[in-house]
Amino acid sequence: MIVRETAQVREQIQTYKRFLEKPDLFNHAALLDDQTYYNVQYWRWGKNEAVGYLILRSDGSVPPRSEAISVVHLFMSHNNAAVNFTQKFAVDKEKPVWMYQQKRDHLWALLPACEAQMDTQIRQDAAAVIEMCEEMVGSVDKLQAIFDRGMRHHNQMLSRNYVTPEDEKHMRDALIESDYILYRRLKKQVELQGAVDRLYHFFHSYQHDLPREQREAVKKLTALLRDYKRDEIRRIMIQSVRDMEVSGSPYRNVDEMRQAIGEKNKEIFQNQVFSILRNP
Repeated sequence: MIVRETAQVREQIQTYKRFLEKPDLFNHAALLDDQTYYNVQYWRWGKNEAVGYLILRSDGSVPPRSEAISVVHLFMSHNNAAVNFTQKFAVDKEKPVWMYQQKRDHLWALLPACEAQMDTQIRQDAAAVIEMCEEMVGSVDKLQAIFDRGMRHHNQMLSRNYVTPEDEKHMRDALIESDYILYRRLKKQVELQGAVDRLYHFFHSYQHDLPREQREAVKKLTALLRDYKRDEIRRIMIQSVRDMEVSGSPYRNVDEMRQAIGEKNKEIFQNQVFSILRNP
């Protein structure tokens, strides 16, 4: 489907344009209830944010506001999800996890020789950090599978050049699922800061004789744990978790995250999109 800026479409765009504004006609359409729509975004010159929206039917007619609200929601919800998915998530899923794999492997290798010198707390700490590292490493394939699925749906939408409610749901679901995995990873790391501190202290002060290979493992493990203890890294992780908890409360599952983000998005759409929709 080709978005055509016909004379009627151009006329309506200019009619609703205000002084010192630049109109931007989306290059893809929306299909909702068997009707095709276009979306026009108005930008203030020199500003990097939209100051108005106009929904048009493909014949250039202007639907009433009551009809246009669900259409602009479809356009902008899908657009926001697609941008975050193809840009931010595409980067986040590539963040290296080799350091977690190495921490896990070093702990596995050292436990047989060191476990007898560990008290109950340190043994629990070691098990918890290994579990966290396993989750970090195992999440890579899960994130890649979500990305592949999301991109498959996204490319199908691009090939036909119009968005449907099903497209918006596919993209939003993929983004929520991936965000929840990333949230769990960060949350687990924040919760285990005390365990990391105790393990670092234990191995840093470990005095028992060990074979050369295990001494090297202790040296590498303490270096990894020391880097993990840096205040700046911890500050960033804590703030990232807070930013993801949009309701101010932790999520126990993906459905709680979906509900909280859904409520937040309703507020954003009401205040930042519907409030500047120009359909009469």
